[in-house]
Amino acid sequence: MKTWLPMLMAGLAALAGGFLALINPVSASVATATLAGWALLIVAVVQGWGAWKAEQRRPRIRAGLIAAVSAFLGLSLLLGPFGDGRLMQILIGLLLIGSGAVKGWISRDLRHAQNFPLMLGTAVVSAIMGLVVLFGLNLNFGVLLGVELMASGLAMVLLAMHRRADG
Repeated sequence: MKTWLPMLMAGLAALAGGFLALINPVSASVATATLAGWALLIVAVVQGWGAWKAEQRRPRIRAGLIAAVSAFLGLSLLLGPFGDGRLMQILIGLLLIGSGAVKGWISRDLRHAQNFPLMLGTAVVSAIMGLVVLFGLNLNFGVLLGVELMASGLAMVLLAMHRRADG
């Protein structure tokens, strides 16, 4: 099996989870966090599988980083905040900024590709969402999760397409 397929599947799962989170962000905040948490755990499992199957070191590291960040954030959402809400706010803000940094780092491989601006845009969106959380701006949690999942999903789909084209 090619290493692009698990990444494509994880990207589609994240896009679906983000879409579901954006459909109902206000009236079902707990359900939105639960849906997003499960979507992130699915992304983590599939990316972990992709890391395990990767034959080269760089794709293995990338998939492993995405899997680790997705798993930690998904478990945080499903198990509830650690301590008071402020710690959860800091953790999620830092994880989103980290997600943006990882996407920016990964986008280096797409410098000469047509999808490079989109990939870099997903990194910027994640970093901005992280800053919104850290500074405590009043954004609905469901909207935040939905946007981040959609940015991550798009990034993974773009990378899968690039990896597939490179063979």
